[in-house]
Amino acid sequence: MTASATLQTTEDRILAAPESLGRLLASQLTDPYALPKDSDGYARHARFATMSRLLTCLVNERLVTALCVTATNAKFLIVTSGENDCGEWSTDSLVFQLRHRPILASVNPHGRWSNVHQVSMLDPEDLGLGAWCTTKLNLAQGIWDGLELPSPVDLMHTVGRWRQLDQAAVDEICSELVSSMTHQEHAYALQETQKVLDLQAATAMDWEQSLTEGHATHPMHRARHALPPLDPLAVDTEFRHLRLRFVAVPKDMMVVEGDYTKLIMPLLESATPIIRSDSPSASQKLLLESVNLHTDVVIPVHPLHMSAIQIRFPFARILDFDAEAEAQASLRTVSPRALESSGLDIKLPLGVKTSSALRTVSTYSAYLGPRLTRMLPEILANNPNSPLVSGEPASVILRNSDPDSAKYLACILRYNPQSLCSNGDVAVVAAALTERLSDGRSIVCTSLPGMDTQETRVDFLRVYVQKLLQAFLPPIITHGFAFEAHQQNTLVCISKRTGMPTGFVIRDFGGVMVHMETFASANNSVAIPMLPNNSTTAESMEEVYGVAYHTLIQCQIHRLVRALDLHYSGIGWKIVREELAAVVPRSNPLWHAWMEKEVLLKSFVTMKLGGLYRNYVYSKVPNILLYQGERLGVE
Repeated sequence: MTASATLQTTEDRILAAPESLGRLLASQLTDPYALPKDSDGYARHARFATMSRLLTCLVNERLVTALCVTATNAKFLIVTSGENDCGEWSTDSLVFQLRHRPILASVNPHGRWSNVHQVSMLDPEDLGLGAWCTTKLNLAQGIWDGLELPSPVDLMHTVGRWRQLDQAAVDEICSELVSSMTHQEHAYALQETQKVLDLQAATAMDWEQSLTEGHATHPMHRARHALPPLDPLAVDTEFRHLRLRFVAVPKDMMVVEGDYTKLIMPLLESATPIIRSDSPSASQKLLLESVNLHTDVVIPVHPLHMSAIQIRFPFARILDFDAEAEAQASLRTVSPRALESSGLDIKLPLGVKTSSALRTVSTYSAYLGPRLTRMLPEILANNPNSPLVSGEPASVILRNSDPDSAKYLACILRYNPQSLCSNGDVAVVAAALTERLSDGRSIVCTSLPGMDTQETRVDFLRVYVQKLLQAFLPPIITHGFAFEAHQQNTLVCISKRTGMPTGFVIRDFGGVMVHMETFASANNSVAIPMLPNNSTTAESMEEVYGVAYHTLIQCQIHRLVRALDLHYSGIGWKIVREELAAVVPRSNPLWHAWMEKEVLLKSFVTMKLGGLYRNYVYSKVPNILLYQGERLGVE
């Protein structure tokens, strides 16, 4: 696709889009959900889903310079390496279509043009479908010539060249971007065959398995990138409905926490033989007849992870039995049918990269889970609005000094969120509410009753935010303890009768953040036991505030405000500020940390470039809590 034109700048120093670029932007479809529901449409939507997330990260992490041009005939974004003055580029910049105005810098370094402003924070929902790389660009003279930017891989390679990034790191990111696009395309096609969830009929597992896009801002949001020794995963690999496998390992080679074997016994008793043609008698055998539980530990294994077990741990004896299970939103946490009555789920290693990390089970998590589970009642005792906690009563992991090896052979037992909810409530994973149907309608406004007016959406947001902040902020203030309460770890208990939130469930302790001095002071000098070199001990309370802000505000509340169509008006953020003020005194350090004009944002691409996932890297961005609406931005 090419275009070129010449147009002079007007006298009042306003840059206009070249005529051909203006026509192109006007004719270009903006809404990805309006694309045809066919293979080409799914592929293009998937490219946009990944490209918009990648561009958002590149802009917010200051790896590129982005300028918003609001012309009389078009609104668009110019992305450059940051080396040239506005309006005078010759080549090698990028142009993106905008649907909404991003958050702009309060001080405009390009003030010579009154309608050109540097972007301080971008969101994928601000962008339209159009994306081009320029071969000629001088807006001051109205000159533009461009070619369509095909994919996020081309975007990443361009930025790699601009920034002279390590080529191996760029190539690794690009391979994961391809995985994300491929699996996202399949998810869009699969979505067309799935029914719209109804609050009255849908189960907690239906909600877990309903995610189509996943993380709203991570470029590898749908990646299913298997690492050796696992084989690459086919796009139609079944992740949701599983047949768990089992291995037996000598007990002295494993670290067992809690009543692991007792709790997992119903699963072992239910396992059925894998019938082979050369051993028909196997159908009469029970798994427990194949092991000696005095000397061995039986560990369930994710079926997609079996080849990693076989190659890495030849001492692990494979048992020819399997058992039925359903995978939750995280893929590696599953609900075995045999453990339904005891209300237990299991978290298993899976040697696949999704979003930021390899989804194995760390030694730190296996060690911390049962210990923290025993301490949480005291931490939460003085908060009448505490979240329900999916405790982890037991775990097992390889006894190995190398945590990078041990994390491939482990299991954590965890209580199922639905088993903790009151009768009449359903535990809905928070991420599911902010997903969208194939026509772009948000799930929260479609599957919950009475959400067709702004008034009811405002009521829902207020109750949700009120209960969320009342649940998760008190332990931060009193104990210096923050759960990693992002959308996948948090489940909202919703009343089937009223459609309103009644409370929250939190799961997964791998990403908690604790300031030990504050915790010990509030807990009679008792500290949370942690292994050395863990990533959950904060050096300061500012770290605790930062993790809580990222998970609760940036990852969870931000997405819900948008899904309820209360973002660009600013109405949603006014409600959030009001509810925050009702929970946190203005004199409290948390209030001051969360009300700063700029806050830290986790830098996904920068972390990828550095090979990091446990140690966070942050960039400074405007505080979305202070958002006033599309026209005013953050003030």
